[in-house]
Amino acid sequence: MTRTNPNDELVVVFESANPVELDLVKSALEDAGIQFMVPDEGRIGFGVTPIINPDYKIEVVRSSADEARGIIGELFGKGESEPAE
Repeated sequence: MTRTNPNDELVVVFESANPVELDLVKSALEDAGIQFMVPDEGRIGFGVTPIINPDYKIEVVRSSADEARGIIGELFGKGESEPAE
């Protein structure tokens, strides 16, 4: 993800331990032209426990968060795209 403004705040719009869900959301955001970041994406697929393979997050700049959450909500239904605070 390339931020046009380095001061843009990133916010979490999705969390999942399921790599299939993560890929679905990534694809939907890409199709919508929303730039995002997946911290620690390189660890996906290693381990089988929550300690070794915790939830993965998708972050977007704050100005894109509402649009991203709307897209994610359409994929999974209302309430499942809420980020952990």
